[in-house]
Amino acid sequence: MWYVCVRLRELSLMGGWSRGAVLELYRALLRAGRHLQYTDRNYYRRAITREFRRCQSLSEPRDKEEALKRGQFFLNSRLGGLV
Repeated sequence: MWYVCVRLRELSLMGGWSRGAVLELYRALLRAGRHLQYTDRNYYRRAITREFRRCQSLSEPRDKEEALKRGQFFLNSRLGGLV
């Protein structure tokens, strides 16, 4: 399933923050949202987009790394228990 694919891609995030890593995480979160059954998918998509836009203005590399780790944790925890 999608979870296995994401686990394989997780290695690319270990190299640090990059535009590619952020886009990969964003796409993976949106793909994972397709599997939601009892949650409003549109709300989920808007929430993911809103969070990424909020983090877009981060300037410190440490803050960017932390935001990337939070997103990866959310994805690996099966969307915080939503799936």
